[in-house]
Amino acid sequence: MLKKHLSEQFGSFWLSGEIFEHYQSPAGHSYFTLKDQEAGIKCVMFKQKQSIALKKGMQVTLLGQMTMYTPKGDIQVNVVKVIESGQGDLEQQFLILKQKLMNAGLFDSSRKKQIPMMVSSLGIITSEHGAALQDILNVIINKNPLIEVSVYHTPVQGFDAAPKINHALRVADENQHDLLLLTRGGGSKEDLWAFNDEFLAHQLAQLETPIISAVGHETDESISDLVADSSCITPTAAAQLICGDFSQLAHSLNHQKRLLSLLIQDKLRVHQQKLDSLNHQLDKSHPKNLLKSQKEALASMQQNLVKTFDNLWHTKNNQLKHLSEQLSSQTPNTHLESQQLKQLTERLNWQIKNTLNTAKQSLSLSANNLNNQSPLNVLARGYSIATDLDSGEVINDVSQIKIGDAISTQLKSGRIHSKIFERLED
Repeated sequence: MLKKHLSEQFGSFWLSGEIFEHYQSPAGHSYFTLKDQEAGIKCVMFKQKQSIALKKGMQVTLLGQMTMYTPKGDIQVNVVKVIESGQGDLEQQFLILKQKLMNAGLFDSSRKKQIPMMVSSLGIITSEHGAALQDILNVIINKNPLIEVSVYHTPVQGFDAAPKINHALRVADENQHDLLLLTRGGGSKEDLWAFNDEFLAHQLAQLETPIISAVGHETDESISDLVADSSCITPTAAAQLICGDFSQLAHSLNHQKRLLSLLIQDKLRVHQQKLDSLNHQLDKSHPKNLLKSQKEALASMQQNLVKTFDNLWHTKNNQLKHLSEQLSSQTPNTHLESQQLKQLTERLNWQIKNTLNTAKQSLSLSANNLNNQSPLNVLARGYSIATDLDSGEVINDVSQIKIGDAISTQLKSGRIHSKIFERLED
């Protein structure tokens, strides 16, 4: 865990000092201590990484990674590259970092964002005191004054320039501009060295906003130019790229405006004709006109209906009169039949009453007989009916039961259940 933490915390770094206690193994690996006036640290450089012969007392600058030799618990530097101090240090460091970032994929075109063709909001990360900023602003004012420019001031050279550039980039990215421009004018390799910072390279790769890098002059190359989404040889060239051909764009915009106006007028004429046609159709089918036409048709139908009804009434009335006359002439004399029917009706009513009285008397007699024979009357006189509780069989003989059997006894007003504890024979 400690080895992993050291590797992630420190990453790669440059370290300068004097080689002390150097030892080269038979396999060709070098083990030594690098120290300065205040401290020392153990280092290991494997044979595959050696480019120069190391010896005790040599002043060197090395590129290394912090690690831990876990069998002994020793913290040490795993050396990737060694150069003698004072001999092309910056160039060696630039080449080593360039190769490292290339291997990490930070230069790949596939991860770079598209530079917008039209820019309305531009964030410039540079020194507000530098001549490069004034050159950029002059180009923008002359070629595309519609661009809104925000300047994020930061030192562009010196020991603390790189972390401040990183901070300015983060702030500018959060403000959501259309495009960012990281720039400064020309200078020596030492003056431009802040733009070769490894942390700055990773910061550029993580930006959400597209960014152009324009550092130094034509012959200058920086890590920021390689990592940025696009790069320009000078700050002025970057400003011209961002502005585009404003006059051509304005001319094209006016042309498109006139064309759009003509298209709108043509569309309006077409829709006006369609509207006129619809108004004409609407007028023809207006409810007022339809109602008038329907009223006229209804009046005509009403007149025809009244006329037809009158004709039909007269015809049917004449037919009814004719049928009434025919019926009157063919109606038979029913006086005698009516008298006979009256007599028969009276005789039938007498017979029905007589039969009904006889039936009532017979029914009353039968009811009395039935009531006399009813078991309920027997029960009312103090008698009871005993049945087997399980089978429901009527008990009329003592032999049907035995001691311990359960019986049910029906009385006039209810039923009782009992158990036989004694049986007596007659």
